[in-house]
Amino acid sequence: MALDTLKLLADSKVEDLSDPTEILLEGQYRAAYDAMVDAQNAGLYVGLTGPVGSGKTALCRKFAQDLGRPFDWVTFSDLVRPSNLIGSFDPTLVFKYGFAPEAFAPGPFTVSALRGGVFLANELNRGDEYVLNTLLDALEERRLYIPALRSWHKVHDDFYLIAAMNPVENRGTRRLPSAIKDRIKVWVRVGYPKRSTELKIVQKHCGEYQVPPATLELILELTAHTRDDPAVESPASIRSTIGIARLAAERARRLERKIDNNVVAEAATLVLTDAIKMKPGRNIEKYVASLLTKTLGTTG
Repeated sequence: MALDTLKLLADSKVEDLSDPTEILLEGQYRAAYDAMVDAQNAGLYVGLTGPVGSGKTALCRKFAQDLGRPFDWVTFSDLVRPSNLIGSFDPTLVFKYGFAPEAFAPGPFTVSALRGGVFLANELNRGDEYVLNTLLDALEERRLYIPALRSWHKVHDDFYLIAAMNPVENRGTRRLPSAIKDRIKVWVRVGYPKRSTELKIVQKHCGEYQVPPATLELILELTAHTRDDPAVESPASIRSTIGIARLAAERARRLERKIDNNVVAEAATLVLTDAIKMKPGRNIEKYVASLLTKTLGTTG
């Protein structure tokens, strides 16, 4: 049954039912997207490097949707093991079939490799070398070994891997093993976008709210400060900027008042306190209060 399921994955076209990804393809995003297209057409795997929340995943999802291929991913960490990628026996089915092929459940890497999807190896440089080596045969030889089934399977011709990594100076990251790095030939840097681009992104995600441009500029100023401050280890992402804008607009709507600096400060406190990470020895609550006072003149 499991072998039939794997063959079905390899032989069938699976419809991707996810909603179309909305990403602003301008500036660095257009350059990165074009590099991804060129790399894929040249038969080369691509890696994206940049901070958390800079739009790497959305860019990869958009890339897969434009190719008309399903999109799968795994976010690597010390907890990810080869079985999380390749698959393992389902305990409920083992109870029925024993450790037989019928009880095997394919993992996301196996599913993507056999059905010809785009697979995002997210935060690749947080993975253990032993786990990363699981990818090698599929990338180089275009075949995949499934230890639980003791069988080799041909990787679909359309399968494509994209690696995404955080900056190497981030805590918890490792140097990529040379065998993995040698197979990813194209590296593209994706940082936080320019202010004008981020403004358009936030406006796009606040479509149902009427947020004054001056207010959005203040919110962008808040998040920009966290990215430039050496005391901040993990700054506010684009999602944080969107979150502050939407929460402030919704709070103002509920209270039937204008979106003033106090409302923005209240929303920013709720979002930023857990959205950013300070370097050791710094207090997050004091930092956010100081940032709001400096930027907005109030802490809400």
